[in-house]
Amino acid sequence: MINDFNKFGYPVKHKRKVPFNPRISVPPEVSNWNVEIINLEAELDRFILTEKDLVNSIIRAFSSNIHISTELEGNPLTLEDVRRLTRGAFDKGINDMDTGFPSQEIINHILCYIAPKFGNPLSIDVLKQIHWLLMIGNENIQGGKFRDHPSVIESSTGQELFIPAPHQYIEEELISALTWINNTAPCLYPAIGGSILFHEFESIHPFSDGNGRAGRTLFHIYLQSHGLPNSKLCFIEQNIVSDPEKYYELMARTDHTGDYRDLIVHFTKAVLSSYRDAVRRYLGKDLLSSDLDETSKRILIKAKKHNRWFNLNLVRTWFENISDYRLRTRLNLLIIRGALKDIGTTRDKKYRYADPLSDIVEKSDSRNELLRRIYFDNRLTDTL
Repeated sequence: MINDFNKFGYPVKHKRKVPFNPRISVPPEVSNWNVEIINLEAELDRFILTEKDLVNSIIRAFSSNIHISTELEGNPLTLEDVRRLTRGAFDKGINDMDTGFPSQEIINHILCYIAPKFGNPLSIDVLKQIHWLLMIGNENIQGGKFRDHPSVIESSTGQELFIPAPHQYIEEELISALTWINNTAPCLYPAIGGSILFHEFESIHPFSDGNGRAGRTLFHIYLQSHGLPNSKLCFIEQNIVSDPEKYYELMARTDHTGDYRDLIVHFTKAVLSSYRDAVRRYLGKDLLSSDLDETSKRILIKAKKHNRWFNLNLVRTWFENISDYRLRTRLNLLIIRGALKDIGTTRDKKYRYADPLSDIVEKSDSRNELLRRIYFDNRLTDTL
């Protein structure tokens, strides 16, 4: 499975890092790549798509990332299966999608991807919540509970590859790593901080099972909450795990040498490639580059920035010397084009930018709150 055996031998052992102070040395081009990522993030943010195009783009990105991450851990569902479940979550809302494993695992990942309260600062409790959410419905894994026994990572042939942190030091080492992530990593580019967070989480391997899925989800959450919110529209996993052997070998080599250079290069290039691809896909669908008139385009820009329901009175403040008739005509045109949504009658009509991700977040908020209450109830019970 691993090609680099003769370089350092297996099993590789986790090195204790308290306090955590990683050695970071990267080639000059990494800074250029990260600057380009930030520019592409702004470009994606500028694009305005119809609701149909945006839904399809989000579903494709979510499905690709979730399928690759779960398939690595043995989930048998095909990409088409995952895409169907993801579309169902957007069409029906997650609240109405209770299903058994392995389908439930896909829904769990969608919940984590859109959970608005994850992010800064990261804590032991957040890590446990993410793992617990991902494992809902999996009777073989106790979600949110750190392992209380030694662990060895083996290949499919039984070869011992990696020995994680001793179980008695898991919490101490996670706190050490998270202190650096919360206090120092924000000074770095998101792809750099995120890749180091991911590696340390996997190296410590805090849970008995599900560490890979939790770590990759954590990486996505980190990017989205540290300046790259549009990373959710990118096919990141297919670039990170395009070569699974290289991916696992890279993780092991980083542990063995303590040098994060190759890891950072690999993750940054993967994020950059996924952003470049996303911009290419969106470019031909951008309504601001279409045949819409300038008034309609300006309404769209303002509506997306406002991101709440608004009425004609507010639209009037965006323009000078434009009649209500013309504004209503443009608003109706944008509804027909699928870029705005409306509610109410003519006088009381309200409008909103058609953002399907906001819709699914709203639909899932009540479920997220219920799940959090259950999580904290379970945690309280465990400590009694």
